[in-house]
Amino acid sequence: MAQDDYDDLDLDPAAPIGDPSADGERLANFGDSVANADVERADFGLLGLAKAAPGPMPIDTAKALAFLNACMTSQPRVQYGLGAKIPNDTAQPGRDFTKVDCSGFVRAAIRRSTSPKVAFPDGSVVQHDWVRDQGYARQTLADGKLEDGHVRIAFLSPADSPSRIGHVVLILNGKTLESHGGVGPDSRPWTGAGWQAKARVYLLK
Repeated sequence: MAQDDYDDLDLDPAAPIGDPSADGERLANFGDSVANADVERADFGLLGLAKAAPGPMPIDTAKALAFLNACMTSQPRVQYGLGAKIPNDTAQPGRDFTKVDCSGFVRAAIRRSTSPKVAFPDGSVVQHDWVRDQGYARQTLADGKLEDGHVRIAFLSPADSPSRIGHVVLILNGKTLESHGGVGPDSRPWTGAGWQAKARVYLLK
């Protein structure tokens, strides 16, 4: 990959290398309709999933980090795929899936690290609406740098992305848990620069 490609991804982290497909863009921003139907069904008590309750999300950070590590060290390594989703909550990295986009990764990380399992939606735009509507506290960009054990989530709006593809990451102790273009699942410092300067940050736990 040319250096210019990496520079572009610093402002457009969910964009794929090459031209994005319309279907991939839709799935990244608005999610998989089946996954989001499950969230709606959970809200009515029709699935064995937890409807989000007021207060901190019950995230086990060790499980979230273990899932990230499994994606990064699998053979083959899980790569970024615009619109690519993880088929189910027991799918194994490198065997059952080899690509995932940002919102698919964050959804899987939350579902695999919460007990009871939170019915978290898919698609970065839908996820942002859900987090805001649940009343999670808005925070500053600087809060993302804190090494305080809290879990935060940050969103880049499609309107603030050159490719019009949004992005979402989890933040723990000043580092992201994310899947981004050109790499896939990864952890990077939260600096508040580049695309992060346009992000909206919320406290989950």
